[in-house]
Amino acid sequence: MKVKLFTAQNMAEAMAQVKQDLGRDAVILHTRRLKKGGILGFFGREMVEVMAAVDTAPVKVVEKKPPMSAPISVANPNDTKITALQLEMSTMRRMLEQMMGQLPEKNKQSSPLMDVLLKNDVDPAVAADLMKGLPDENSMVGDDAGTARNLLIDRIANCLTKINGIDILPSGCKAVALIGPTGVGKTTTIAKLAANFALKEGYKVALVTADTYRIAAVEQLKTYADIIGVPLEIVYSPDELKTALFRHEDKHLVLIDTAGRSPGNHYQLAELQALLAVNPYIETHLVLNTATKYRDALEIVNKFSICSPQKFLFTKVDEASNLGTILNLVYHFPTYLSYLTTGQSVPDDIELIDSIKLANMILRD
Repeated sequence: MKVKLFTAQNMAEAMAQVKQDLGRDAVILHTRRLKKGGILGFFGREMVEVMAAVDTAPVKVVEKKPPMSAPISVANPNDTKITALQLEMSTMRRMLEQMMGQLPEKNKQSSPLMDVLLKNDVDPAVAADLMKGLPDENSMVGDDAGTARNLLIDRIANCLTKINGIDILPSGCKAVALIGPTGVGKTTTIAKLAANFALKEGYKVALVTADTYRIAAVEQLKTYADIIGVPLEIVYSPDELKTALFRHEDKHLVLIDTAGRSPGNHYQLAELQALLAVNPYIETHLVLNTATKYRDALEIVNKFSICSPQKFLFTKVDEASNLGTILNLVYHFPTYLSYLTTGQSVPDDIELIDSIKLANMILRD
């Protein structure tokens, strides 16, 4: 890893130096303001110091060694006789148990709907609770064949009724922050929301990014801001976020993009909590990749609870083979749902969650 210190008159010049010297993949490690020159600390020029790094380590190729062949064992004739006798006794015991009715009937059919739920990664306990009291779909024919499925869709939809997107206030400014792990698509989702509210609905919108750890992330959001025609502010501290929110009080909506945080990094999560604490009225959406396994998603929700998210926003629905994780999380965390994103297109591939539509998607074969 290459680490370098940059000094400039302002943050914009420092970031330009970082990009020119280390490239767009550089990561900002530390920033601070200092005074340079002058006499005994007086009359010095205020400067900005940025420590940045870029990964230069080559990728190591691990050569796989062929597996060692297992030693060949010579069968003992006595062992073979014993094994045959054990198999015969086991077969006789199964026959006796079946005759006495201790084994389940072979012709008993499993529930197709339960199979669909489990195939779509719905937690077995959640699936069992949803299936309680439903009629046996195996015994239904004709027009009644879909009754059990429709009842199950209604039950799933009833679990997804707490849906609320971003409501613009009748007066004043609404501030909304997207938080979550790295790589879930927060920046692209911010751009989609900004384009919809600014271009389609005609609201005055401003963008604020606190994702200063990656140069490319700032540039991506700046490109979107220029295309949509909305202002973009870059903040490096809670105080700067507070100032930015005050500066854009005349807007209907301020969307705040935050840096991706690792659920296992307590320092980063505390830093994010401190950033959002500058204004208790910031509405926080926890952004989750729909393709994330339930166990991992559960850990993300638990760790990010330190930031008190009010809503779940799910991205990359088009990349997920199933949507059971959404149902599992909502079943255990009765939090509001907001939006789904279904692709990379800005501003089209985002929609407010529809409970019936989502229930059908969760139960798809």
